[in-house]
Amino acid sequence: MILDTPVAADPEARILAIQKRSWIGYPRAQAIRQQLDDLLNHPKVPRMPNLAIIGETNNGKSSILGSFYRRHQPPDDPNIDRRPLPILMIDTPPEPDEGRLYRHMLRHLFATVGRREPSDLLFDRLKVLLRHLGTKMIVLDEFNCAVAGTPVKQRRFLNALRLMGNDLQFPIVVAGTPETLAALQSDPQLANRFEPAFLPKWKLDSDYARLLMSVEKGFALQNPSDLAHPKFAQRLLDLSEGILGETMELLRRLAIRAIRSGEEQITPEMLKPDVLRSIHWVEPSRRTTNQA
Repeated sequence: MILDTPVAADPEARILAIQKRSWIGYPRAQAIRQQLDDLLNHPKVPRMPNLAIIGETNNGKSSILGSFYRRHQPPDDPNIDRRPLPILMIDTPPEPDEGRLYRHMLRHLFATVGRREPSDLLFDRLKVLLRHLGTKMIVLDEFNCAVAGTPVKQRRFLNALRLMGNDLQFPIVVAGTPETLAALQSDPQLANRFEPAFLPKWKLDSDYARLLMSVEKGFALQNPSDLAHPKFAQRLLDLSEGILGETMELLRRLAIRAIRSGEEQITPEMLKPDVLRSIHWVEPSRRTTNQA
């Protein structure tokens, strides 16, 4: 398991390091990243494989994609006119519209886009640019936005996605909430083209214990916290409702409090209501209620 957090003696430097969002290489994340690596290196075939990463909001999808994307960025070379772009990764537009998708991609590639340019011409320009850049994969994060429009718009958008994969002949990866899978399965021609890779909510098991041990080591507090103790881990799991991003945010706040208070460890007493209120922590499901 990998947690990239530097250790520094100065308290404020340590707090800054804790506040940074680091890649956590837990087993499921590493397995999905390996799937992405395999797809990127897949030889061209008439029907390219695709992947749909499915998980609840804030459960690690974007972190995996970001780590994968950074690993495959070519080094800067001042001797070349145009830097290759093996992976084009963007957020899905807020509504399913193929023209809007093409414009979003072209703007990401710093291409000028006419306000009234037809979708088919936009796609033709996009294909030329992607081939010139040596792009081998398209990644669309927040793909649950594809269900935000009418059924007709959804069908047209998904059809554009299918045609894009056929025409460009390289893999397409999407990531989103469970609604993403429902959207893909609504199109019979796409339903069996996207292999789902699930990021389930966490449970109290050895993987969660190893995660907590790695996080504790990365925070580098001066005293041990024993976060992986079953009772401690269960309370953390309950407060974060099994969501990775929530677990990490709660632990960051507690670690910062531990540094500033001089305790230099996270203790079970810190999970009591009065302390949680002091760090402004509310369970995710209660944030939209009057109880928050």
